[in-house]
Amino acid sequence: MKKLLLVAAFITAAFSMSAQTSQIRSPQASDFAVVGHVGYQTNYERFGIDLQGRYNLMKNIRIAPDIAFYFPNDKVTGLDVMLNAHYVFYFPQDRFSVYPLAGFGMQNNFYAKQTVMIDGTEAKTDSHSKTDFAFNLGGGISYQISAQGFLNAEVKFMLGDNDNAAIMLGYGYRF
Repeated sequence: MKKLLLVAAFITAAFSMSAQTSQIRSPQASDFAVVGHVGYQTNYERFGIDLQGRYNLMKNIRIAPDIAFYFPNDKVTGLDVMLNAHYVFYFPQDRFSVYPLAGFGMQNNFYAKQTVMIDGTEAKTDSHSKTDFAFNLGGGISYQISAQGFLNAEVKFMLGDNDNAAIMLGYGYRF
C-alpha cells in the first residue's frame, strides 16, 4: 500500500512539474481533444466509462459527441450515445475553464434474464433491451495541467423515459 501511495505521489509531482514548465496556449477554433471519463449514473446506481471527443467550432463553442458504457447493476447494463454542445468560459490566468452543456442522444438499457418474486411465487423474466431518446443539460470544469493535458469533471442530467444524472471525472488530451 505504501508503494502504491509513493507511486501516486510521484506521478502527481511529475504532472505538477510539467505544468509549471510547459507553455499553455489559448484554445482556437478547430482544436480537437479526446477525454476519457470514469463515473457514476444515479438512477441505476452503476459505474461507467465514457469516451468523449471535442471539436471547437469557434473559440468558445464546441461540439462534444460521447459514448458511455455503464457496467451491470441488478442485471441492467447501459449504453448512452450523446451529441452535446458546450459554451466555454476560459480563465487562462488560472488555467481552468467552465462550460454549460446541452445535448440529445440515445439511451439503451439491456435487462438480463432474472428470477423475481411476485406475490410469493418465483417468475423468470426474459432478457430485453429498451432504447429511448433523451435530452441532457449539465456543466463541467476543466483544469489545464500541461500544454495538451487537462483534468475534467462533468455532470449531466438526462431527461427522457429514464431520467438520471451522470457524474464523470476524467483526463483529456488536446491535439
